[in-house]
Amino acid sequence: MQAAPLVGEFEVTLDAKNRVALPARLRDPFTQGFYVVQERERCLGGYSPAEFQARLSEDVGVTRAGSAQRRDAKRRLTPTAAYFPHLDAQGRVTLPAKHLEYAGISRDVTIIGAVDHMEIWDRAAWTEYQAHLEEEADAPADVHPAS
Repeated sequence: MQAAPLVGEFEVTLDAKNRVALPARLRDPFTQGFYVVQERERCLGGYSPAEFQARLSEDVGVTRAGSAQRRDAKRRLTPTAAYFPHLDAQGRVTLPAKHLEYAGISRDVTIIGAVDHMEIWDRAAWTEYQAHLEEEADAPADVHPAS
C-alpha cells in the first residue's frame, strides 16, 4: 500500500535548543527514522528512510556509472544528511546548527508537505519563495512567438 502524500503548510517555532515539532499530520512516515538534508532552494528536506533511499537512487540514477557527475550527485546529498532514529515524545527533532545556518532559519519556521517528503523553511524565505511561485503561475502558460 502506498503512503498518503504529505501535504499542507504549517507554521511552527524553533525552540532555544534548535528543536522543531513536526506537525502531527506529517509524522506518520517518520516513525522509523528521519533524514534531514540541505535542499537546493535554501530549505531543509525531511525524508523517511525509504524516501531518502529513493531520492538517492533518483539523483544518482540519472548519471553514468563511474562518471564525475555520479560522484558529484553522491557528494551533493550525502554529506548534508543527518539521520535521527526517532522523534522525541513531543514529535520534535533537533536540527543541526549547520543546517539552520544554511537555510537561514532562526526562529519562525514553515513546514510544508511536498508529496514524498517535507520541507522546512525559514518563514520569511518561504513567503518570498511562495510569491515567486505565484508570479510564475500568473505568467501566460503557453507563450508562442509570432509566426
